Amino acid sequence: MKLLKFIFVVVILLACIFCLISFLKPIPYSNSCGEDNLYRYRMGIYQIDRNIIKEKELQKLGGLLSFAGIQDIGCPNEKDRQRDKMLAQALDSANRSLEWRLLKEDLWINKKGDIGLKEMIPVGNEGITFVDSYLTRMGFNTEEPLHAIIDTSTFQKLNSAFYKDKKHIYRYYAMAYGGSFSTFEEADHATFVALGDCYAKDKRHIYENRQGILDHVDYKTFKVKSTVSGCFAKDKDGYLSWGDRITGEDLNDEYVKQAISELDK
Repeated sequence: MKLLKFIFVVVILLACIFCLISFLKPIPYSNSCGEDNLYRYRMGIYQIDRNIIKEKELQKLGGLLSFAGIQDIGCPNEKDRQRDKMLAQALDSANRSLEWRLLKEDLWINKKGDIGLKEMIPVGNEGITFVDSYLTRMGFNTEEPLHAIIDTSTFQKLNSAFYKDKKHIYRYYAMAYGGSFSTFEEADHATFVALGDCYAKDKRHIYENRQGILDHVDYKTFKVKSTVSGCFAKDKDGYLSWGDRITGEDLNDEYVKQAISELDK
C-alpha cells in the first residue's frame, strides 16, 4: 500500500513539474499530422510560429484534455482548409445570388445594376482555393462606383492590364488578394495603344503594366513580338523582362534565351 502511495505521489509530482516546465518553455507535441510547430504550453496545445519581425505568434488548438493526451486536436492545416472551403462556398453563394452575367470584355453586371471587373482571388493563407471576385468600385474597391465612371458602350480591353473607353484609359493592377482598377492619367488617350499583353505606348512614352512609364527605354527602337511567351521586350540598349533590364546571370536562363532568340528574329 505504501508503495502505491509512493508511486502515486511521484507521478503527481512529475506531472506538476512537467506542467510547470510547460508554462516556462514550450514542449514539442506530435500527432498524426506530422506538423513541427505544435507544442504543449500553458496547459494546452499551441501552434507557435514566428512572423516576419521574429515575434512569436501563438494559436491555441487544444485545452487541458489535449495537453494530457486524452483528446486529439486534429490537424490544424486540415481545419484551415475546411474553413477556407466553407468561406469559398459562402462567397460563391453570395455571387450566385447577385446573378452576375457578362456585359462585355471583362465587365460583368449583376441584378442590382452594379458593374464589376471580374478577378480570381485566393481564399486563405495557402492560396489553393480560388473564388470569383468583382471590383465594383475604383481603386481597391473603395472609391467611386465603376458605373459612374465607365462608358460601357465604348469600353474595350487592350491587354491584360489596360482598358479604354471614349473618355479614359484604365489600368488594372493585379495583386494576390485582390487588385485595383483606376484611370491611367499618365497616358495620352488619343494615341494610346497596347504592345502585346504586357506593354503599351502613346506618342510620348512606353508603358509597362505594373511600373507604368518606362523612362529607361529607347522609345524609337522598343519592340515586342507576339511569338514570345511571357513579358519580354527589347530596344537598342538590350532586353527587358517586365520593366527591368535583363543582365548578368539572367541572360543565361534558358527561358530568357528563348525569348531573346524570338525578339532577335
